[in-house]
Amino acid sequence: LPDGIIQSADLATGVGGKILQVVQGGSNTASSASVASKATQDTGIQVSITPSSASSKILLIATISGTTSNAINNFAMTLQKKTGSGSFADLTAANGAADGNRYLSMTGTYGTSIYTNYGVHFNYMDTAGSTDALIYRAVYFNSSSATRTFYVNRSHTDTNSNSYTRGSSWIQAMEISA
Repeated sequence: LPDGIIQSADLATGVGGKILQVVQGGSNTASSASVASKATQDTGIQVSITPSSASSKILLIATISGTTSNAINNFAMTLQKKTGSGSFADLTAANGAADGNRYLSMTGTYGTSIYTNYGVHFNYMDTAGSTDALIYRAVYFNSSSATRTFYVNRSHTDTNSNSYTRGSSWIQAMEISA
């Protein structure tokens, strides 16, 4: 079976598939950052989990809310992981397949309205690989040829009116016994 698949026989015998812990990280606070062309920016949306076993599976579920400062919004998100005191690195297995010059992201959207507060969503099952603390975070990629302002939990135009929205962004991590 492919990595991450738990057989129903395992569940019946109690070998795997039990949720051992659930944690959540994120924010409902609006923020913004200037992001250079072809650069990435940490969204500030992350979750930390310390697995009880290196063989555990970590199920990640997320919604990231926001937009950018242009009428054409490329809103691409990449999932990154940090183990213990290590550095953050892209979870390349979670990204799209390579094809030409396309940016490989976990999820994203392409829109044409600067008033929209987009929600991009993803789920992914990772193998813990360690009992050190694991931190997963969502990272924005500016695919534009110009610097853009990236907004989290708000639209580009943030007028104090019910015509505009503010959102929230969350990542849940569940440790599942293997």
